[in-house]
Amino acid sequence: MHKMFRLHSKNPSASSSTTSFSAGSSSGGGGMSYSGPKYGIFLVGATYLDTILHVADFPTEDSKQRAERVEQRRGGNAANTAEVLAQDPRARVWYMSSLPSASASRPLLSDLEECNVKTDACVYHSSQNAPPQAYIISAGRTGTRTIVSHSTLPDLTLNEFIKKFDAACMRLTSDIDQISCPFRWIHFEGRGEDVYKMIDYVESVYLRHGWRQKLTISVEFEKGDRPGIANLLMRADVCFFSRLYVETLQFDRPEDFLASVGSFCKPKATLFCCWGTHGAVGLHLETQTRLSASTGRLDMVVDSVGMGDTFIAGIILALGIRGYDIGRGLRFACELASQKCMQSGFKRLLRSMPQDD
Repeated sequence: MHKMFRLHSKNPSASSSTTSFSAGSSSGGGGMSYSGPKYGIFLVGATYLDTILHVADFPTEDSKQRAERVEQRRGGNAANTAEVLAQDPRARVWYMSSLPSASASRPLLSDLEECNVKTDACVYHSSQNAPPQAYIISAGRTGTRTIVSHSTLPDLTLNEFIKKFDAACMRLTSDIDQISCPFRWIHFEGRGEDVYKMIDYVESVYLRHGWRQKLTISVEFEKGDRPGIANLLMRADVCFFSRLYVETLQFDRPEDFLASVGSFCKPKATLFCCWGTHGAVGLHLETQTRLSASTGRLDMVVDSVGMGDTFIAGIILALGIRGYDIGRGLRFACELASQKCMQSGFKRLLRSMPQDD
């Protein structure tokens, strides 16, 4: 059984309650000096080379339009989340991904390593000479981004995961003597038919060593049409659902979706759905406590690419490292995601947040 997160609710014994928050007054850490215990976080996902076309308005079909600016940077949901997490000095962040040859991957991984993300767990495919590509049209006036991606890389296999994960556990345990288990939070992108087997393997290792109570396993559900993704619902302690996933399943409101999907999840799971600039909602299944938070006022959207990835990082930081209750964690994650939209990229994002108390 994973550790329980504290609830922020006026009536925690009620069978169903709703609590709303504004993102404007959350406090979160930006301090970079820390000498206390370190917390291992392990993330598994796909890595892309993003080409971002910044335009004022999304182009109409069969038209020509000049981009205001173009940028290339390393992308990928879990990779972006890892970059934000690594800005907290309490976090020791490891990242695993299926990648092309070592030479083709070097520009992507050097960027992550410079951000203090360990990439030793990545798996290389020497026959692949180019990274997966994502072309993103970012419309400044509406804050939307439209993504067209392409990848020929195979998904991670269970055997690849076991080999690299075991090595990472041994490495982290020997590097950090302040922790009693290697990783306190393990996060998966919901892609690939072997992901549920990877989670089952992690469960078996942590149960065997008596660590399971200290571990949180989370899964991001981004696309509803991915094979085997339904197998992950009952395996995650924390579920992150994208707006795309919810709308693919014909729901218009995130609150309605969370109420419906809860019966397919762990009875004590915590569910989150980020709804872009409209904020996010959460549901703690054991108490049926519903929570919501706004993004606050966005005076100017500079770069919305990675807003959802930043939200996930905010929840992991808030609940997994800082010990916030779920309500405060949701508020913190929304504020962090809002801050992301007001800057380009992810650099020094946590420094813009108030000091942790």
